[in-house]
Amino acid sequence: MAIFNESNPESYRSIYGSLFSEFGEELTIKIHKAYAGRQISFPKKLYTEEYISYYVEKNKAKKPPSVIADILECTERIIRRHMKETFHWEQGQVITKYRPVYNELYKEFGEKIMKEFYVLYRGHQISFPKKLYTENYIMHYVKEHMWDMTSSELAKELGYTERRISQLIKSITDRQERNQK
Repeated sequence: MAIFNESNPESYRSIYGSLFSEFGEELTIKIHKAYAGRQISFPKKLYTEEYISYYVEKNKAKKPPSVIADILECTERIIRRHMKETFHWEQGQVITKYRPVYNELYKEFGEKIMKEFYVLYRGHQISFPKKLYTENYIMHYVKEHMWDMTSSELAKELGYTERRISQLIKSITDRQERNQK
C-alpha cells in the first residue's frame, strides 16, 4: 500500500508529482498557487526576437555567428539575418529577454528555476490542475485528521469545500462501520 503524505510524489496530481520530484514540496506548492487551473505552452525558444536582435547588435563585432548562435540557442542562419538588420533601441528602453511564460517564471522564481523549467518542459503544453493532491491522498489525510480538525479546517487545508469534506468523512465512517460488522 502506498504511503500518502506531503513527502511522496504519488500524493500529488499529474504534473505536480513530477515537479515535486524535480523541485521539492515548497516550490511545487508555490507553482500550484501561481498556475493552478491554467494550461501553459512552453515555447521551444527561450529568448525574444527583440533580445536576439539586441544581443547580436551588441556582440557581432566581438563574437562569430556560431558562438552567438550557441549562446542564444538558435541557428547561425538566424544570427546572420539579425546581423544584416540594424537594431535601434533608445536609451532607457526595456528589452524583454525571455519569452512571456519564461519571463513570468523568471520574475516569480528566479533564473535558475526558470532555466530548469526551460530544459525540462520546452516545447510542451502542460495543464496545471486546480487541485494539488490526488484523491487517495485527500482520503488518507481526512482519515488521519478528521478527529482533530474541523471540516472547515480540513477544507481550507486541502482546497475543498466543507460539503466535500463532510462527504468524505461520511464515506470513511460508513466504511469503518461496515468493516466492524
